[in-house]
Amino acid sequence: MALAYDSIANFFSNVQANVGPQVAKLIKHPSWTNPFTALFTVWIVAFILEHTLPKMKNYPVVGRKGFWLDIFYLFFIDILFGIIGFFAVTYTVEYIFIHGMASVGVKIPVMDLSVLPKVVQFLIFFIVMDFCQFFAHYLLHRVEFFWKFHKIHHAQETLGFASTRHFHFGEYLVLRPLGWIPFGVFGFSDEKYLYFYAIYMWIAYSLVFFSHCNVKINFGILNRIFITPNTHYWHHAKNIPRRYGVNYASVLTIWDFLFGSFYLPDDPKTQPILGVPNNDVPANFVGQTWYPFKTLFSRKKDRQSSVLDTKKKGKAETKK
Repeated sequence: MALAYDSIANFFSNVQANVGPQVAKLIKHPSWTNPFTALFTVWIVAFILEHTLPKMKNYPVVGRKGFWLDIFYLFFIDILFGIIGFFAVTYTVEYIFIHGMASVGVKIPVMDLSVLPKVVQFLIFFIVMDFCQFFAHYLLHRVEFFWKFHKIHHAQETLGFASTRHFHFGEYLVLRPLGWIPFGVFGFSDEKYLYFYAIYMWIAYSLVFFSHCNVKINFGILNRIFITPNTHYWHHAKNIPRRYGVNYASVLTIWDFLFGSFYLPDDPKTQPILGVPNNDVPANFVGQTWYPFKTLFSRKKDRQSSVLDTKKKGKAETKK
């Protein structure tokens, strides 16, 4: 039997009513298992690293183009948006999934991992979570509808630690809640999920924020294991040889190797040119918020393309 609309709406309302106080409590009571503690700590450390380490790109930390808009996005995405709806939407998606599967005779969890040692449980959690993050990121580039939202993040022509959260809230609403579904299948309780998630966030926050830092370090073999500024700046580049982008990893690069999307030129003189070709994304928050919806109603296709694609198209038209 299908879920009734009013039951979903009531569940969302009940969760939403408790989200604000819960988030406020997390902010007021820092702890090592608190994702907000990880968040604020990583913000501060990343900011210090950008001031102390050599620069990959020659622009100032605070004075670079778009810095203050990036700072606004930090608070909007991780705090304001989380309080007004993200957690409620996430729990509601999980609720619909579990009850929807039950309505067709599939009991959740399908596989109960609670009998395994906690270390093994966390390793499974980590691998599944990291793959979900990778695959969601891949879809943001590969599906035109999602790319219209994700383009906001890639339109940046300068990067710093705060650029990590410079993206459209639609990305969270559409894709992030789906990342919770696999864990219902494996039978992780809410308490254990949040505990494991906090550990994952310490690792993921550190690497993801650091990967956007304007720092220049030779990471050597680590570039082929974890996400680094060396590889992620190429993810933000428009002078790449692949139409839908490269280096989608959130933590582990193994997924990029398996999917054939890893890219790091051997020649150190070859540098990434940040941004997107034919950039028409507004430079302000209001304009960026409206941009995907405006382009969705236009007939013009806006598939992601690289500078190399543009050059090939120009050569082909010249030959004609």
